[in-house]
Amino acid sequence: MRDISMERVNETRENILSIIKSPVLTHEQKLTNLACQADSLMEVLDLPEGLDELLNVPADRKCICDLAEGHAPMRPRYIIPDYAKFMKEGSEFLQLKPPTDLYEAINNLLIFYKHVPSVTNYPVYVGQLDELLEPFIDTVDEAQAKKLLGMFMTHIDRTVLDSFSHANIGPRATKAGRLLLEVEAELEHAVPNITMKYEEGVTEDDFALEAIRCALHSAKPSFANHKMFKGELGEGYVIASCYNGLLYGGGA
Repeated sequence: MRDISMERVNETRENILSIIKSPVLTHEQKLTNLACQADSLMEVLDLPEGLDELLNVPADRKCICDLAEGHAPMRPRYIIPDYAKFMKEGSEFLQLKPPTDLYEAINNLLIFYKHVPSVTNYPVYVGQLDELLEPFIDTVDEAQAKKLLGMFMTHIDRTVLDSFSHANIGPRATKAGRLLLEVEAELEHAVPNITMKYEEGVTEDDFALEAIRCALHSAKPSFANHKMFKGELGEGYVIASCYNGLLYGGGA
């Protein structure tokens, strides 16, 4: 670990004080930002010659940005959990059994989201929600299902710290997918982002039109060319964070 200057130490202390005194950050956002400041004091990576003057300088002279993700990376930025495996098997570590109804399915997912070790401290991918929830959607009546989905999406919006978090639906129409689109059109929340996997001849026209109507209200879902992504990455891909195509069960 390399030494750093006292000037940089004092600059970091000023940043810490600014975070503590911030009137706009929530408690959780403050904790996340304080942890980033601690990490910023570390110098453990072997940087190429000349990078420092492009990276660790004031914003008006900076040519390269590390996204404020720290100087001692200990986990990937993008983690794509196998949520289907979790829903099928539960989690011994979290002491959660496989869900049997929509209440348990939503509760299990919300608990699991707190334990995804992404660099952002929240999941950049919250799952193929229509497929994950479809097996449980008829365990309650439609009005109750819609209410539960609305509470679920509101919880994500209020607890995930920014919009670099993504859900997927499609390409095939499902009852869960339709209800999610109805809910999002009404809520008009920013988080999570949603992408519909669309493929002509696979995605029903009325399902695609529902997605367009939702997008006119909430600026989501976006549309991914399912045929193209499938050709490049295979069936097991997701769209995550800011529209990255990544392998399911993997990351980047």
